[in-house]
Amino acid sequence: MNKVFLALSAQECTELSQLLEVHEQPNWTIEKTDTACQLCGYFDEDYEPAWVELQVLYPTLKEKSLTIEPVEACDWKDAYKQYLHPVHIGPIHIVPVWERDTYEIPPGDFGIFLDAEMAFGTGMHETTRLCLSRAVDYKGLFSKDLFLKQAIDVGCGSGILSIAAAKLGFASVYGFDIDPDAIQVSRSNAVLNETPGIEFRTADLKAGILGRQGDLIMANVLAPVLIEHASILVNTVNRYGCLSLSGILKEEVSAVEAVFTPLVKQYWDSYFLNTRVLGQWAELAYFQT
Repeated sequence: MNKVFLALSAQECTELSQLLEVHEQPNWTIEKTDTACQLCGYFDEDYEPAWVELQVLYPTLKEKSLTIEPVEACDWKDAYKQYLHPVHIGPIHIVPVWERDTYEIPPGDFGIFLDAEMAFGTGMHETTRLCLSRAVDYKGLFSKDLFLKQAIDVGCGSGILSIAAAKLGFASVYGFDIDPDAIQVSRSNAVLNETPGIEFRTADLKAGILGRQGDLIMANVLAPVLIEHASILVNTVNRYGCLSLSGILKEEVSAVEAVFTPLVKQYWDSYFLNTRVLGQWAELAYFQT
């Protein structure tokens, strides 16, 4: 097995981390230390096709060269473990599966367990944590009626937001992603976490959400995708529902709000907007009132 890697700037690290989470590239991971950040890939065979695909998603990489280093297969698994640690958001504890028997979950809280090979969609990324926090807050607002509410996970990746919604107590949960591999991973994680009732589907944003209505819409995708599908997303929210828009860099907030707010005013009787920032990322939450 070969490890291929290259050093990243702070900006590249932030952008690629989100891109990998959104597009679910299973061979690639971001490895961070206190002083450095690297893009790393682990391959049994030729890495070139995956490298070309990644360059299409992030064209800046076309100007860079990878370093190649042979590793043992066991080292690959250990490399993931170095960067996966328990994360706590409200009552949600996201725990690597190898710590399942040793990590203590407080009474009333619950765990979401993920395999070592699921390097992305682990809840560590700021955009995922923002959506998880919003789901927890939504339950706080509608705890007595949550058994009647529907959650939709737009671009579900590894399924972590869907699994969290199911464990929080939503009546039904639906997640979709354009990547069929992501759907396979989501279904596997749902089984691992004993939430088999979640509906997962392979679809792009338009096909995946048309004809659906939800009370909590969690759209953790890139800002240009949100803007392109703004009208569809706004019209998917039920009365007293919440549209959580994540995957937005802080400097993109004004552009996203400039598109969504006029549509919300056009289609909803009334609303309020709450914005949160975590690191370099932001989440806009539109509540229909």
